[in-house]
Amino acid sequence: MIIFRTFDKQYQGVYIANFDNCSFYQTPTEHETELDKIQDQLQDPLFVRNFIKSSKSGWKQGAYKNHSLAFLTNEILQEAGDLFDKLDEISEKSQNGDCFETLFDEFVELSKSERYDDPGRKKMYTYDHGSLLRLYGVRVGNSAIVITGAGIKLVDKMDTEPLILELDKMTYLKSWLKQENITDSTEL
Repeated sequence: MIIFRTFDKQYQGVYIANFDNCSFYQTPTEHETELDKIQDQLQDPLFVRNFIKSSKSGWKQGAYKNHSLAFLTNEILQEAGDLFDKLDEISEKSQNGDCFETLFDEFVELSKSERYDDPGRKKMYTYDHGSLLRLYGVRVGNSAIVITGAGIKLVDKMDTEPLILELDKMTYLKSWLKQENITDSTEL
């Protein structure tokens, strides 16, 4: 596992994971971080369209089964741009010396039972309501989130193969942080 900073001399805020020597998943070699990978994928109309059409998306079984492929593709491409703009704003705001509120307002726990887990699995929505995309990460202490990936969520539960992989990546990072005894951003 390699953790990258989003800014030079960063000591808190948003960090980005690269899965290296992980038994079940490797960040593709053409991408330095998971954020690089998801930016390439979620802004590529062909990738988005093919993902939605695949059985892995859950489109035909999920809440969006009555929406057209063209509509969903356009919505996801638009939302991806907004998501990365929002992430840039969060990254910049987190550099002011106190990012607690910024990170905790934007990243929420995956479930109520995980609210106080540290490290804890978190998700960020693009919009307050109706987001098709989720950005996933792990909270480290009160001043850092490590981005592990993103998902197009067209189903109610995280029970499709790509979403299960995102859950596994967060769980793996949590275990790695505990194994390495990393408890806050000063150790990243």
